[in-house]
Amino acid sequence: MAKHTLEIEYDYDFVLIGISSHEKDYRFCWALNNKLKLELSKKESLEIKGKKQATPSYFSFFTFDDEDQYTEYSVIANFSESKSLVVAEDSLFGVSGKSKQSGHSENEYLIPEHKQMNYLFVIRGEMEDEEVDEMIKQIKELDIVLTAIRIDPKSLRSKQNLIF
Repeated sequence: MAKHTLEIEYDYDFVLIGISSHEKDYRFCWALNNKLKLELSKKESLEIKGKKQATPSYFSFFTFDDEDQYTEYSVIANFSESKSLVVAEDSLFGVSGKSKQSGHSENEYLIPEHKQMNYLFVIRGEMEDEEVDEMIKQIKELDIVLTAIRIDPKSLRSKQNLIF
């Protein structure tokens, strides 16, 4: 019997902006909504489970679909929410029966290549480079933002985590 292999070519044609901010996700998205006139709202957390992970990682997720402009905006926390659950497994005298590494996932970060970025701002739809540059400039003007940079998603090793 012949073996067939299905190869999927994913589309990484979107704008990715890495943002560093120490604010909570809801406060950050509120500020972003006010500055960029968006309507980001919280959705169910993204669940990502790597091949070597025992448990999945969950990433805070906000989205807004601008139907007039045919553009979708998403903000994803770069750091997993499940890390605090793993720390809770530790007892007073150390780790309780499980090795620390089995609880910690390789996906603690959605994009480990950019650990310094707290949030990833994904924009799907047609957008000129000048518009993206202006948007980054506006994001940097926020008091709660330390920095914002454009990231080429095709250059990332963990780019498959951005397909949702």
